[in-house]
Amino acid sequence: MAKKDTLWPMTRPTQAKHTILRKYLDAWLPILGAGRHAHEHVVLIDGFAGPGRYTAGEPGSPLIMLEACLEHSAMLDAIAHFFFIEEHHERCEHLRKEIADLTLPSRVVVEIIEGSFADEFPDLIERLGTQFARPSPTFAFIDPFGAEEIPAALSTPLLRIPRCEVLVYFPVGFLARFTERQEFRPILDGLYGGDQWKRALAAPDFETKKRVLHDLFLGELQTHVHWVRSFEITPAAKVGGNTYYLFFGTGSQMGLRRMKDAMWKVDPEAGQAFRDSTLADHPVLFEQEADLARLQDMLREEFVSRWFTIEQAEQFTLLETAFRDNGHLKPGLKAAEAVGALEVRRLAGKRAGSFTAGARMRFT
Repeated sequence: MAKKDTLWPMTRPTQAKHTILRKYLDAWLPILGAGRHAHEHVVLIDGFAGPGRYTAGEPGSPLIMLEACLEHSAMLDAIAHFFFIEEHHERCEHLRKEIADLTLPSRVVVEIIEGSFADEFPDLIERLGTQFARPSPTFAFIDPFGAEEIPAALSTPLLRIPRCEVLVYFPVGFLARFTERQEFRPILDGLYGGDQWKRALAAPDFETKKRVLHDLFLGELQTHVHWVRSFEITPAAKVGGNTYYLFFGTGSQMGLRRMKDAMWKVDPEAGQAFRDSTLADHPVLFEQEADLARLQDMLREEFVSRWFTIEQAEQFTLLETAFRDNGHLKPGLKAAEAVGALEVRRLAGKRAGSFTAGARMRFT
């Protein structure tokens, strides 16, 4: 798509990204914006907002974010602040008209910022630091036209906000195809904060080159935020083909848990499949039925034959695997125990097959 276009057609990868975006916000908004633990304010940012619609009328990311909020608005106690950044004047005007057609409650505040992401995003993050009496939970969706825009996000204090989540589209495959082109080298230097990306030049094949660039960006993001996972969007009929990556970074274990919940609830969208590709040797395809044997293998690899507690297993599953600590772990342990692969010592009075606090276990 040429950057001069005001509207453009929806693509399958974009549709898949938007599905993930909506599923996550459906989990994020009620937790942080409702109930007795609700924050006074929550902040949602779309760094490359676009016009709000595609040529066939499909909603764009700003409208998807607003629709998620409106669906939960009856239960929200927080004031939801939306900031949509868009450089293209005609797209801004189109987005303004789209939002004017919505009926927004008083607790939903929208600001459209016309200007380049590289200029406006750092200023916005600085402004937010002084606008609220205390840091507010912040979610940022960063889906740029080009990878050269991403450093503007990572160089801000955004990822130091205690309840910050960021979902970044990263065109690994595109970059891997053009690493040897001279005009891309300044972009890669800025993206990776140096020339370590040149390791990809020595890769023996295209898939290895992609993995090098993927892992370097994962490491770069991990220097800014506690937990990072990457999600691969790949054609369902051709795994390993023309793939796209979303990187999710969070400073909150709850945020990580909710993103995993969202990913396991996402059905294949428009011919796309989803998998967690954070670890090269442990990719996990998100399917209706989780591969619990895979989780068992990862637990065995971590704990070998040592005794470990259910709490240790929950932490490992949440932080180090693609599986859900609140949905997959206990069924996986129960299945391992049933075939004699796991020995379990429970506190007195606890029934067989349960994995409650105080339970200790080891693989046999």
